[in-house]
Amino acid sequence: MAALRATSAIGGAVVAVVGFAPPARSTWVTVAVIGLLLWSGLFTFLILRPKHRPWLCVGDNTVVLVLCLAQGGLVPADVLDASAGQGWIDMVAGTGVFIAQFLLRQPQAMFAAIAIAAAHAVGGGVREASVVLVLQGLLASVVIALLRHGAHAADRALSEEASLRAAARARSAARSDELYQQRLLHDTVLATLTMVSTGTITRASAALPERAAADLAVIENLRAHPREARAAAGDPAPLDVALRKVVATRHAGLEPLDIEFEVPPLDLPHEVVEAISQAVSEALANVAQHGRTPAARVTALRVGAGILVEVCDKGVGFDPTAVPLHRRGLRESVYGRMSAVGGSARAVSTVGAGARIELRWDP
Repeated sequence: MAALRATSAIGGAVVAVVGFAPPARSTWVTVAVIGLLLWSGLFTFLILRPKHRPWLCVGDNTVVLVLCLAQGGLVPADVLDASAGQGWIDMVAGTGVFIAQFLLRQPQAMFAAIAIAAAHAVGGGVREASVVLVLQGLLASVVIALLRHGAHAADRALSEEASLRAAARARSAARSDELYQQRLLHDTVLATLTMVSTGTITRASAALPERAAADLAVIENLRAHPREARAAAGDPAPLDVALRKVVATRHAGLEPLDIEFEVPPLDLPHEVVEAISQAVSEALANVAQHGRTPAARVTALRVGAGILVEVCDKGVGFDPTAVPLHRRGLRESVYGRMSAVGGSARAVSTVGAGARIELRWDP
């Protein structure tokens, strides 16, 4: 619309001045040209502003109607006699019809086009040019209707796609929260129940109330804060401090381990530190419960921009491929946790030769 109004005004002004001839009046032409240029400058400036101004279309239609009605004193006689619409008023009127179709809804847009065509016929006589203005309005209205229909269809498609993405993110977040809670329960409540069922902890053991109290605290926290926002994923946290805390924490009901610790000071995103520390805790619990060894080793090493953490022992070992599907310790508490933060985990072990759990993460 800005381009149409600006180019037609400048082109019309040049044609009006260069092609000036009677019965056009010089004073009228001068006033009309100056007025058209001033209006076109204001229109172009305001139409490009973000705020919608409905009165712009009314103003533009008014200017065009006035020029059409006064064209008897603004264009030469031979132009008025021509039927092809070659005068500068015809240029301005044609763009006025198109602009009305862009700015107004139907049927107001067509009413504006018919009004401009009628004023053109009144001011300069009934010619082909007046009929062409109506046809231009019809053509432009069809094009604009198709464009708006396509835009609405695109909006609906994008809205549906956005809704599907939002629903998928919600399902993913819910599933992630569910897995987080399941892993906590596995590492606490289910681990305690397993030790009770296998006789590792007896009913008379002093470790049972201690573990039960700790497990109950986990359940109460999950109940009180089912969707509690954990620390921001991108915030840095010290991995070495978190792993030292894990190593120093004794698992009630299990034999304490003599752990060799070699982890340099290292900051990683909080969610990564949380996943690695919980995975290491589960790995050490497995060593204490199944490894039949009093010692283990926890190390960390920079690998490029990422990190490699290993939990090693020289116990009885196991066959990773023979772990039953219902055993979720490695599968969820170690592999699942690392996968959830974009990392990976691997168990390297053979029966009778100890085990090594590798935790890898790259930014």
